[in-house]
Amino acid sequence: MIRRAAASVLAAIAFLSGSSTPAQAASAPAQYRALWVDAFHDGMKSPAQVEKLVADAKRANLNTLIVQVRKRGDAYFGHSIEPRATDIVGPSDFDPLDYLLRLAHASTPRIDVHAWVNVYFAGQTSLVYSTQGEQWGTRANDGASSGFLDPGVPEVNIYLQRIFVDLARSYDIDGLHLDFIRYPGQTWGYSPTAIELYMLQSRATRTPSPADPSWQAWRRARVTAFVRDLNHELKQDKPALKLSGALICFGGGPLDSSGWPLTSAYSSVFQDWRSWLINGYLDFGVPMNYDSDWSTREKGWFGRWLAFEKDSGFANRVVIGVGAFLNYPEDTLAQIRRVLATSTGGNRVLGVAIYSYASTSVYGSDDFYGSPDLAGGLPRQPYAGGITDQAGLLARARTFNDLFMTQLSRADYYRDVKLGWVGTQPVFTQAASVPGSR
Repeated sequence: MIRRAAASVLAAIAFLSGSSTPAQAASAPAQYRALWVDAFHDGMKSPAQVEKLVADAKRANLNTLIVQVRKRGDAYFGHSIEPRATDIVGPSDFDPLDYLLRLAHASTPRIDVHAWVNVYFAGQTSLVYSTQGEQWGTRANDGASSGFLDPGVPEVNIYLQRIFVDLARSYDIDGLHLDFIRYPGQTWGYSPTAIELYMLQSRATRTPSPADPSWQAWRRARVTAFVRDLNHELKQDKPALKLSGALICFGGGPLDSSGWPLTSAYSSVFQDWRSWLINGYLDFGVPMNYDSDWSTREKGWFGRWLAFEKDSGFANRVVIGVGAFLNYPEDTLAQIRRVLATSTGGNRVLGVAIYSYASTSVYGSDDFYGSPDLAGGLPRQPYAGGITDQAGLLARARTFNDLFMTQLSRADYYRDVKLGWVGTQPVFTQAASVPGSR
């Protein structure tokens, strides 16, 4: 009775102080309300998981699911030349992507599904890396290897484009979402084939250093060419399909476009996503503004990136990604409000994407409950009730993740170790359509 009474009071306060009225919500423009669903955790690996995922999205008034269907050179869909993922649960003919598409598209209101694929990262244990890594795997300038395929190897790009175009042709997906569409870092790209091609095209006479401007520009151009060519190929058959990408936002953002070349995206991992948006190579980008709102420094980073993304001339091609796994629930909800607000320049972005379904807060993320060192840096410890074993922590994490789906759409509350009952204010009080929806 006490819990219910507290809930009623907190819900009333939250509703009166912050949530939209039905009339206000109904008049709001269409916007992406997306959720990343990674394949390293449960989400769509069995029929029951798919059914719960769609039900949770409806409960939260989300309208877009970005589901990982290629994790490490594998497939969470049936029609692929790459091997079926080994952790799919169900009969051999169960196709997770197909089943999700059927349920999501039949939902009222309709839920869009974007197929999320890791591009150049395949992992060293994947079939493609095991069989082709010697020629296709990227190398560091000291000879070290990784699980990344090399964008500078023509055969790599041909292979990847084949997989992604075939995926788009075989399924009624609403979008294709590119992740790891970049180099691992500035010192990478030294596979023998890539170096040979660079020297042939640039007429260089010796292996370049990582900081060589021409070598950096060449690597950057290789990634950009892949995005451009893939977009062109996809639109030949499916012009309505949306090509998007998960975009790097390490550290603080630039104050304006003149600072773009100094960002890690441009100068370190050679992901010139600003040009992709300006030139229309992506239908929209999803900058990963993964910052902890409880950190003064990171809160500043979040604000600078947000200003850049809204007021640099491409806000109409941006869906902002927020890192819920790094935050307390009320902080993520506050970040979402800042994302969806009009900028000082009068600009709005297309919407927001939340990372992730499996890790909706510091309470629900195994990044923290699985690591005492990381958890020790949190300003408020999330470990209530003396739970220390992994099974207990996982069960509690699932409870908090489930609560967050409600917190997105309705006034709610949760129990914090230090603060006691914490009320939350919703951000999506009614359903909304995606921009340009069918």
